[in-house]
Amino acid sequence: MFAKKPAKKALLEKYDKFLVNNFKPGIAPAHLDLNAEGWKQLVGENLTPMIEEKLQMRQIGDYIWADDYEDGKRRVLSFFKINDAYATFQWGWNFDFVPRISGGKAVFARTDKTVYIHIFELSPDFYDTEDDSAGKKKKARDKTIVSRHNINIKNPEKGLAEKIEQHQKVFCHLLPLMTEYYHATASYEGILKKIDQNMKNSYYRFINSDCLISQAFIEKRMGMQEKALCDFEKLPFSSESIREEYFKKFN
Repeated sequence: MFAKKPAKKALLEKYDKFLVNNFKPGIAPAHLDLNAEGWKQLVGENLTPMIEEKLQMRQIGDYIWADDYEDGKRRVLSFFKINDAYATFQWGWNFDFVPRISGGKAVFARTDKTVYIHIFELSPDFYDTEDDSAGKKKKARDKTIVSRHNINIKNPEKGLAEKIEQHQKVFCHLLPLMTEYYHATASYEGILKKIDQNMKNSYYRFINSDCLISQAFIEKRMGMQEKALCDFEKLPFSSESIREEYFKKFN
């Protein structure tokens, strides 16, 4: 299932300039890390081909992949950054008729450069970590996370190969959830149902509350005018000026 591994010598020759010691001066490093540029290259060369094959998405930016628009929507996959060195995957939809706020103005995100995931999902293994006395949830969470840290300092060729394999294993582990999600949300009716389901989860209400904006715009697109307006008026915008910006597009 995994992509063919490059020769070890070729790996070190290619990534050696990106390997860094992030430990404080005077402290012997326990491992090496990839810098940000090296992480981008590793992902592009070793993860993107799998995403292209399994999901038929192309890379359109750093850590973001998408397909083309169909019926006003396109699938988008990207890294959900935990910090600058750790991430999991998020998968969802971009809509060409739903705006976002940029520079205080409501604008549409319709190009590869401006693509935006209006609604998305993460693996429950990543965020459902409460009551983990046996450590099982932590092990499950670890299967969802990729990182540019912890490359074997004694054998960096092997460490780089293991880092590539880690990224590919995480993607393959999450792939069934991605395909299941896109099957369930292939229609706008399915998307609305998924929004309702996710908003019952406190974590999703925190990280993706803007999907309620998408909900109102989708309802309007589907001809549910009264419900769309009612749901739009209930939205808790951060300011009246932001509400007005969205309402211009809504109308």
